[in-house]
Amino acid sequence: MQHKVSHGVITTDAGGRIVMCSDAAGELLGFSHRHVTGRVINEIMPDCGLTDLVLSERETREERITMSGRSLVVSRTIVQNNGRPEGSIFILQDVSENVKQKDEIQSLREAKNELEAIFDASFDEIFVIDGQGLVVKISNAGIPYYGVDTQQMIGQNVLELEKQGLIKPSVARLVFEKKERVTITQKTGAGKELIVTGNPVFDEQGNILRIVVNSREVSELARLRKRLFETEQLADAYRKQVMQLESDKKINKEIVASSPEMIKVLDMVDKVARVDSTVLITGESGVGKGVVASRIHKLSSRNDGPFVSINCGAIPENLLESELFGYAPGAFTGAQKGGKKGLIQIGDGGTVFLDEVGELPLNLQVKLLHVIQQRCVLPVGGTVPINVNVRFIAATNRNIKDMVAEGSFREDLYYRLNVIPLDIPPLRQRPQDILPLLEYYLDVINKKYDMLKKLHPETVDILQRYSWPGNVREVENIIERLAVTSELVEIKPSCLPDYVLNQISKKDNKIYVPDLCNMEEAVYEVEKQLISRAYKTYGNTYLMAEALGINQSTVVRKMKKYLSIPRRKPGPSKGLRQS
Repeated sequence: MQHKVSHGVITTDAGGRIVMCSDAAGELLGFSHRHVTGRVINEIMPDCGLTDLVLSERETREERITMSGRSLVVSRTIVQNNGRPEGSIFILQDVSENVKQKDEIQSLREAKNELEAIFDASFDEIFVIDGQGLVVKISNAGIPYYGVDTQQMIGQNVLELEKQGLIKPSVARLVFEKKERVTITQKTGAGKELIVTGNPVFDEQGNILRIVVNSREVSELARLRKRLFETEQLADAYRKQVMQLESDKKINKEIVASSPEMIKVLDMVDKVARVDSTVLITGESGVGKGVVASRIHKLSSRNDGPFVSINCGAIPENLLESELFGYAPGAFTGAQKGGKKGLIQIGDGGTVFLDEVGELPLNLQVKLLHVIQQRCVLPVGGTVPINVNVRFIAATNRNIKDMVAEGSFREDLYYRLNVIPLDIPPLRQRPQDILPLLEYYLDVINKKYDMLKKLHPETVDILQRYSWPGNVREVENIIERLAVTSELVEIKPSCLPDYVLNQISKKDNKIYVPDLCNMEEAVYEVEKQLISRAYKTYGNTYLMAEALGINQSTVVRKMKKYLSIPRRKPGPSKGLRQS
């Protein structure tokens, strides 16, 4: 006995286009379900008044129509999302034989609602395409991906979406070509980067009936990772600056100077502190450019305002612009909602110290020049300049003039910064400052660690003759090292680092003995080192004897004593011919 069909289901989108038509519904209407998918519902049921309400937000229960000689009751349910119609479900019942299946209809509605809830609750986007390449459904996760209302994409062919740039490339096109699962990286119209996997669904004949695409955004995750890495770098740079500032505060650094060269510099500092002219401080690393800049600020009329120190070489280049000038709300992904003040704006009413200004890239040099000239900053992504009242002090250990000649530093910015030049001479050119600095830092360390260390006179003599390539910073570091590592109260030359003693020995062309030792062992070691070095330099006993000021026979004897040199095998006598 043939089973009689009593009910069928048709689903449409918001525009009335048929998304799904069950076999039963096709049989009740006299159509094949494959021929009606994608068509408008009122073409299939022209006599049904419910199809005229496709765009209405009202829900009409049911209507009786006659199709293919059957008496049908058609009920329609509108599916809404956030108050907007998303589509419709049409339930067709054959009541010609008075078949009532209300319970089954309710069950279908509940199943449909459950499936819709699961569909839209997915974290990944679910993108459904039919066998003709038409978009059937896009879950809520895909709403922000394409830059357009996803409902506008329903019913469109994926090839058209690809041409419009909404998806590029189309994974569905590749699935149709390969007839297998495909995973690719996809760009969207809103600039998103997605990892998409297209899964084909085949019918019994092997034709693709549906393609279900799962998508997950990776561009935002990549940006967040990059932003986190940059933030960690910036936090590390700030952490180092804070540690240095805390150290400076505890030690209460002062400018210690007694040499005519530094007295001249300090006199100039006192003069320029009274005005707001821009100052460019030059000098080797460690001479105290930051301390001089701080002194100018403290002696100026701006001493109640902030002193903002910016190390232009310590901040990553890709963050430098936003750190210096700030950024407007929504300037970039991950930006604070209210925007952020730049360091220059934070220095309003005070002094901004641009340390290592020579490290600024050329594009930021242009923007800094505009700030100095116009006294206003334009945040990244902003359109309205912000007035700032700051005094600029710049510092560098590089030769800015050479950088201008090379084109790596703007000439106009150099002249804007170099209104008042201050060159701090290195410590080796002001030896009168060495002893005061040694005494000052030893006193600071003693107080800091509750010690009573002092320098042996011979130690002081060596340190005064040392060239101090690291300048004042090296003085501070060596004094702390000596005070902490020396077991005796009096710090003797034997405590000094080897590189200090080696430099003094080379400078004086003498062998320096840091402390008492066995004389016989010392003589042995010195002779061995001298003979070994002379042999490596000359390789000839006569030249070695001349350099060492001894006889050639003495050189030969000491070489036998100290060096293991293989003897040469005697060769054939010249002039004799071997037969």
